[in-house]
Amino acid sequence: MQTTTTTSSTTAPSTTAGLTRRRLVRGGLGLGAVAALGPLGLAACSNEGRGGTELGDNADVTRPEYIPFEGVTLDLEGNDEEGISGGMLEYPADPPTVADGPPGDGEEIGFFVMTNTPAPPGRDANAFWQGLDERLGSPTTIAVVPTGDFADRFNTTIAGDRLPDIFSFFPGDVPSLPSMLAERAADLTDLLAGSASADYPFLANVPPKAWDACIHGGRIYSIPIPRGIVQTTVLYARQDLLEDEGLEVDASSLESFIDTCRELTGGNRWALPVLPTGYLRQMFEIPNSWSGDADGLTSAHEHERQQDALEAARRMVEEGLVHPDAFTANIPQRKTWVVNGTCALFWGTLSGWPDFRNFPLPEGFRLSVLQPPKAEGGGAAPVHMGPATHSVTSISKKAESRVETLLAVLDHLAAPFGTAEYLFHTFGIEGVHHELDGTTPITTEKGRTEMQLGLKYMAQGPWVHFTAKDPETTQAQYDVTQELAPTAVHNPVEGLFSETQSRKGRQIGSALADLETDILQGRRPVSDWAKGVETWKKGGGDAIRDEYQQALTERAGG
Repeated sequence: MQTTTTTSSTTAPSTTAGLTRRRLVRGGLGLGAVAALGPLGLAACSNEGRGGTELGDNADVTRPEYIPFEGVTLDLEGNDEEGISGGMLEYPADPPTVADGPPGDGEEIGFFVMTNTPAPPGRDANAFWQGLDERLGSPTTIAVVPTGDFADRFNTTIAGDRLPDIFSFFPGDVPSLPSMLAERAADLTDLLAGSASADYPFLANVPPKAWDACIHGGRIYSIPIPRGIVQTTVLYARQDLLEDEGLEVDASSLESFIDTCRELTGGNRWALPVLPTGYLRQMFEIPNSWSGDADGLTSAHEHERQQDALEAARRMVEEGLVHPDAFTANIPQRKTWVVNGTCALFWGTLSGWPDFRNFPLPEGFRLSVLQPPKAEGGGAAPVHMGPATHSVTSISKKAESRVETLLAVLDHLAAPFGTAEYLFHTFGIEGVHHELDGTTPITTEKGRTEMQLGLKYMAQGPWVHFTAKDPETTQAQYDVTQELAPTAVHNPVEGLFSETQSRKGRQIGSALADLETDILQGRRPVSDWAKGVETWKKGGGDAIRDEYQQALTERAGG
C-alpha cells in the first residue's frame, strides 16, 4: 500500500514534498533510478565502474576509523552508516566553532571541482570567496566546471598534466583509474587509515561505506563525498502550480502518467524539462545497474523490459511532452524552466532539492515527488538506492610536500552540520550572504550568486536534511527517505572495481547512450537496442561482468 505525506508552505523560498489527500498528486512519494547507462539514462549520477581485479588488495586495506561527530544532536535521527540522512528543523542556536584556526599555510591552493549551479563572480568581486580564503588561511584558485562538461574537462586536464593541488572527480569517468591515481595523486593511507583518521576528525565522521570509492591498489588516494539515499533520483512536481490550475498528476500506471504529461503540455509549457528514462525503467522493474551475485551477474541493459521502457520514452518525445531543448540543456537551465513554470515536472537527485533556493523562486513555490508505479498498475515499483558516494577528492602528487596541510583544509571543509564552519560554508557571511531569522539563516540574493564555489563537492560530512524557515519541507524530505530506503534496490557491484570498466566502460557506454538518444529521437527503431547491447557485451560488457563476479567472490572471501 502506498503512503502519502502532506505538507504546505506559503513563503517564497520554501519547497515541499509529498502528496495531497485530495489526490492532486497521486501515486506515492517516489524516487528515481541510478544505474549504468548514459546521461539520458541511468548513469548520470552513478558511481558505477569500481571494484574487481584489485579487490583482494583493497579488501585488506584498513579503512579510516569511523568517529561520528557528537557535537550537535539532530531533531530527526538518521543512520549515516546505512546512507539514511537525519534532519534538523531549525539551525542550532550558537553553533559551535570546532576548527582550531585556519588550516592553511599561507601558500596558494588550487582546486578543480564540479558544479550544478551557475558560475559565481570571481574572487575580486566575491565577498564569500574572500572570506573563504581568510578562514582557510591560504589564497585559493578554484576552477568550477559544470557537471555536464566535467568528464571531458577533467580528462583533458589530466592529459595536459594540469591538475591543481586538490581535484574532485567522478571515479566512473576516469579511464584506468588505479593507474591514474598512482601516478597523479598523493597516497593518503598513512594519514587516514585506522586510528590515524582521528587527526582529521571531520573526515573521520564520514561513514565507512563511502570510503570504498577511495581505495585502489591497496592504498587510499581520495576522500569521499558521502550521499546514499539522497543521491537517488527523484521525479518532482511543481505542486503549487498544479494546485493553482486545478490539475492532477496521476502516477498510478505508465499510461496514466503519460496521460498526465499530455494534460500538462500545451502553449509554452511542457510536462518535462528532461526525459525521465530512469523513472520509466523503474516502472518496468529494471534492476539498478546489475542483478545477481558472484554466481551470476546480468547487466540491466539486458533486461527483457528495456525495449518497453524505451518505447514509452520514445512516445513521450514524439508527442512533444518534453521540452524541445531537453537533450542539450544543462541542469541549471532545466531547474530554471521548473521555477518559471515552463515545465511542471523535474527529474533530478534528492540532494539537488535544496539547490532550488539559489533560484529566484515565485511566491508559494512548492515541490512534491512521485514514486514510480508499476507500469501496468497495481502498486508502487521499487526504487533504486543512490550510491554511497557522489564523487571523490584527491590531492596532487606534485603537492605531496604540503599533503598534511591540504588534507587539513579538506577536513575543515567537511565540518559537520550545525557548526559555525558549516554555517559559513553553506550560508556565507551574516548580513551579506544570509540574514538570521531567529537562529535560521535565510540566503540573500548576494548569497545565491556568490556562494556557488562547489565546496560541497570538495569535502563534506554526512548529509543532513535542512530547509531554512521551512521545517515542514525538512520533515517531508526526511519522511520520503525513511519511507523508501527500506525497500530501495541496491546496485550489487557498488564499491567494486573492474579494469575493463575503467578502461573501456565510458567508450562502450557512450556508444549505447548514443543509440538510446537516436531511438528516443526517432532516428533508430527500438528493436536496434538488442543489437546495441550485443555490441556492448562483445566490446567489453561481458568482461566487465566477469570482473565484477570475481570481485564479488573476493569480497565474500571466496
